[in-house]
Amino acid sequence: MENTYDVSVIVTSYQAEKSIMSAILSILEVDTPNKIEIIVVDDCSTDTTIEKVSTLMRQYHNIKLIQMPVNTGGPSKPRNEGIRRASGKYITFLDDDDTLDASHLLAMVREADEKEADFAKGYLKCIEGSKSYIANRLMNIPKDKTAIIQNIVAYQSMTQDFIVRKDLIKQNKLSYREDIKIGEDTIFITSILKKASHPIYIDEYFLKYNKTPIDINNVSATQNWGDQEISHQIIAWQIAEENLQEIGLSYYKIRLCAGIRNVLLGLVRYSNGISIKTFSLLSAFMKETKDYTCRTINLIERYQQLYDVILEGNYEKYCQVVKRRLLIAGYDLKFIMPLVKYLEKDYNIKIDEWTGHDSHNEKQSKKMLEWADIIWCEWLLGNAVYYAKLKNKTQRLVIRTHRFELDRDFGFKVQWEQVDMIFTVGYYYLEQFIEKFNIPRNKMRLLSNYVEEEIYTTHKNSNYQYHIGMVGIVPRRKGYLRGLEILKRLVERNDQYKLYVMGKNYQDLPWIKNNPVEAEYYEQCENYIKVHHLEEHIVYGGFIEREKLYEDLGFVLSLSDSKAPESFHLAPAEAICSGCLGMVLRWPGVEYIYPDNAIYESVDEIIETIYKASSDETYFRDKVEKLRQYIVQNYSIEQFLQVLRKYLVQIRMMG
Repeated sequence: MENTYDVSVIVTSYQAEKSIMSAILSILEVDTPNKIEIIVVDDCSTDTTIEKVSTLMRQYHNIKLIQMPVNTGGPSKPRNEGIRRASGKYITFLDDDDTLDASHLLAMVREADEKEADFAKGYLKCIEGSKSYIANRLMNIPKDKTAIIQNIVAYQSMTQDFIVRKDLIKQNKLSYREDIKIGEDTIFITSILKKASHPIYIDEYFLKYNKTPIDINNVSATQNWGDQEISHQIIAWQIAEENLQEIGLSYYKIRLCAGIRNVLLGLVRYSNGISIKTFSLLSAFMKETKDYTCRTINLIERYQQLYDVILEGNYEKYCQVVKRRLLIAGYDLKFIMPLVKYLEKDYNIKIDEWTGHDSHNEKQSKKMLEWADIIWCEWLLGNAVYYAKLKNKTQRLVIRTHRFELDRDFGFKVQWEQVDMIFTVGYYYLEQFIEKFNIPRNKMRLLSNYVEEEIYTTHKNSNYQYHIGMVGIVPRRKGYLRGLEILKRLVERNDQYKLYVMGKNYQDLPWIKNNPVEAEYYEQCENYIKVHHLEEHIVYGGFIEREKLYEDLGFVLSLSDSKAPESFHLAPAEAICSGCLGMVLRWPGVEYIYPDNAIYESVDEIIETIYKASSDETYFRDKVEKLRQYIVQNYSIEQFLQVLRKYLVQIRMMG
């Protein structure tokens, strides 16, 4: 076929309706677009990709569309089809989510033509959000063919920032390996370099490589390191070595250290496990090539340990060492510690427990930081400021916020660009944190609290139907005085009613006495108790294990101030699972957490419901069962862990 274009750009597409127009239009943004042939090879998209390409085809004669008959699951077969149909003198490739600078591309084609080159590679321009930077640029450009190939392999990524003469590909019957899902670029480029008579490096770029955040629902092979990916990578390395050996070079010597580092990183960050068969294959390969890597691989402790255990060939030890390292850090870890037993299956876990909001053993924290893959900061306090400042680029940082942190200034000190994800337990406070601390919205996630419903006994002690509980009455926003009012009005109807006060008593907390507003509030509560003779109707339960916390209770109240609402308030949900009637006086955001039949508009409504439920067991049981179904469906530990694991996978794959 006679060459009618200077260069053919083969664009592979799949489900690319959001990006395909930008990719194609970038090729057309040049004074002489008729010099470029655009071949779009679509891999059975079901969105509007085809319609968008067809629209452009009606406007530009130099666009071709090829539709694969069945989805191939990778770029190799579509690229080969594009090569077969190309009519340009040179060929290059473009992924559907990247763009290029067409004027720079044509300039590279002209220079390659003038120098009679059959292969030319430049450097990359990487686009990451609103930022861009240069990558893979060679500072010292060699003249010798062998040195050029060696420098390209050693210092550049095996990406599509190259042009190659179509005749070189056709005459040597070169193509992409269609049975390989990872490393196919390495095989193809080293196959070209083996056959090229005049490869050159041009100090120019034309490819704009888009480094957008990974779509968790469309994870590519490079973000999914399992049996297939490892075995395919080894095959790619072996073929690349064979290719370069034919021209007196060694891929293992030039590039293998970087490749192994990438695999080790992939195993830690992206893998969900590999089989003993694949492990044995990887171990055998690393032993075979260790003379090329052991002295020069230069790994940090985390990856050196993994490398050593692969060389050792101990699969059981590997399975333990490769597990992600999760560091949980913060002050007051009562909400996170029950999760540890569930997370230990997938993570090696260490705890850095701080002694205060901004106080800790810094020597211990630094040591644990060096160990960690993922850092979980419980509470947005000094721990979040500290770890955001010191984490390295390979580590991931997540912060879980509650409500309390909005009253502190630590959020203004956090380097948010260093934070990968922030959890809040409710929509109301998600918005509050964004607004106050100017947190990027795309980093925020909803992670509701959970209830371990199976640990609660539904056994009830005598007279439980007259026993009302408040789990936590400190600080004053918890509404203890409203609880006393409810008790007083119920006692007026039936003196069997009692209010159980669970958790810390305000009298045991020095900071209450030192806070005039808080101290005055609890003095009011004491006076209310005395004036209305409620002393014998109040039981101070103190701290009781969660499993038995609700055995004496029939009702558990959430009476927080609407001006300082709860972030979630777990106690009513736990109580419902133990057979209590959880009752929440409406506060802002509660409708996102509890169902309508758990929310009450007034103290009067709460009193009437308690009074009726105390004397009508069928009514009581029916209300509790309906609430329990809702809690289990929405806040079971299984549901929570499913969401949490999804988020932890997402943060592993970021960056």
